[in-house]
Amino acid sequence: MRENVAVPKSEVAGNNAPIIVVGAGPVGLFQALSLYLKGIECFIMERRNAAISDTRSLGIHPPCLDMLEELGLLSEFLKKGIRVDKGIAHNGRKKLGEINFSSTQLSGQKHPYILIHPQNETEALLKRAFTDIGPNKIQYGCEVIGFQDHGGHVVVHSQMVHDPLSPASPKVQEHKTPMLIACDGKNSALRTYAAIQYNGRPYPDTYTMGDFPDPDTPQSPPFVYITSEGLVESFPIADQKRRWVIKTDHYQSNPQPAWLSEAIHKRVGEMPDSSNCTMISSFGVQHHRAALRQKNRLFLVGDAAHVVSPIGGQGMNLGWLGAWQLAKDVKKLHEKGFLYSPSENPIPATSYSSDFDSVITEVARRAHWNMRMGRKSKLQWLKQLFIQILLSIPPSSRKLAERFTMSNLPTK
Repeated sequence: MRENVAVPKSEVAGNNAPIIVVGAGPVGLFQALSLYLKGIECFIMERRNAAISDTRSLGIHPPCLDMLEELGLLSEFLKKGIRVDKGIAHNGRKKLGEINFSSTQLSGQKHPYILIHPQNETEALLKRAFTDIGPNKIQYGCEVIGFQDHGGHVVVHSQMVHDPLSPASPKVQEHKTPMLIACDGKNSALRTYAAIQYNGRPYPDTYTMGDFPDPDTPQSPPFVYITSEGLVESFPIADQKRRWVIKTDHYQSNPQPAWLSEAIHKRVGEMPDSSNCTMISSFGVQHHRAALRQKNRLFLVGDAAHVVSPIGGQGMNLGWLGAWQLAKDVKKLHEKGFLYSPSENPIPATSYSSDFDSVITEVARRAHWNMRMGRKSKLQWLKQLFIQILLSIPPSSRKLAERFTMSNLPTK
């Protein structure tokens, strides 16, 4: 059993329609739970018929651990998660230093560590918590095909995902809602319907990652290798496995475990067991940001609003931070009478739509720095020396730990 979630009785139930959240991934579920914590009723529509089965995003950083505690869910996450108190910087031949995440306690972090928790398990825990609040609050296989903002409310058009074996066309349904929140990913349909620009571009960087058995008991802390051939990352994950990530010269369309294992061995001297690799994939990275996060009663949250480089594991956390801020803003709108106002005038701009830009900028800047440090360089020795000096001086080492743990962001 999970902890009792501190969710007050909804103030907007009854004749008033709930807020509609589109997307039942980790950000959409977290958004819904955050709204209920503030006493705001909501309903989720999800195009998929099933939850994801792979690990995907793994790291949960200290600011979001605080939020999970407030939601009453932290103890459940700690059961499956792996607590990481430090990271090791290495060049493939020798240790350059340690990043002590516990030092962030000096700057006010209540949970001064990173929790490694697979995204499929994260989604499952959040879904269980949301369905515990009340049954039938998530509709799977439901696709939003359009909406109209009428000033005082939004009308959402949806239909069940069409079964190709069924001769009948799916019936279009209409739903009235005071607010529509798009958590439907970087290819957001709602953002497209609203004609909101999504500015950005791909980075030139490409990576390959794989999950291999971890022979160490207890499991070793994460390693970040700054090598002459490019970045290598290694960190423990659930079920006695280890995730390895390497920077590649170009996109590998069909990576094989043996190739990845040999590439890792060439750079850092470790040879993961390729015969028991359970996941391997390649990926590129990009950065995008929506021109607007609020268009009257439509809000974009998570990847629908912004995408940053995944190097450093901050993307899902950034979505959660935005969802948390929006939930606080929605409560204020409700208390001031704007949420269910019949007026055709636009509702006021929120802190999330105006002030959260500084958070996105800072997180993107940190992610970009992480990538730059992992690129090949003719002055690689100088980069390694720079890291070594940074980690040898306590104030700068603590500053680096704050950067990696998403501490000291300009949140309000």
